[in-house]
Amino acid sequence: MTTTSTALVSRKLSTQHNQEERFRALDRALARKYVFHLLREHRMAEERRIRQGTLVYTPRLELCDDTSSSRITATLELPGMKSEDVRVHLETSDTLLISGERHPTVPLDQEGTVRYPTKEIKYGRFERVLKVPKNTMMSTISAAMSDGLLSVSWPRVPPCATASATHDDSNDSTA
Repeated sequence: MTTTSTALVSRKLSTQHNQEERFRALDRALARKYVFHLLREHRMAEERRIRQGTLVYTPRLELCDDTSSSRITATLELPGMKSEDVRVHLETSDTLLISGERHPTVPLDQEGTVRYPTKEIKYGRFERVLKVPKNTMMSTISAAMSDGLLSVSWPRVPPCATASATHDDSNDSTA
């Protein structure tokens, strides 16, 4: 190969490399724009569902099952909520439903004048379903709200099961 043909090949490779870099840069820019578009669409759809009241979110939970205790405790994160805005009830004999609704601090009629560059706090309806021992009675469930944390506790074994277990044990010892 001569020096001129080597220089031509080198220039051709350099031109191809530059074109590839430009296409990669264009591809990255288009991908970034598309991702931003998807995120904006998702945020707008979520805000629409919040306004319509169809979005239900699940608050974070910590479940404490201390085997040395007779009770199981669940702690839910509900910042800014008041106890009167939260409902705790038994849906079935073994299903506890915790629900409520968090309202935005700025009224909806003022949203046009207020801008949120970052909006990460969830508003709207929330629900959390927990399994409790069968035949648990609502009177044995306790709930307390403090500093945005809801603590709910229930007996490890429902009272009627404890009574029947004690009754069964007394029959076993006499046999």
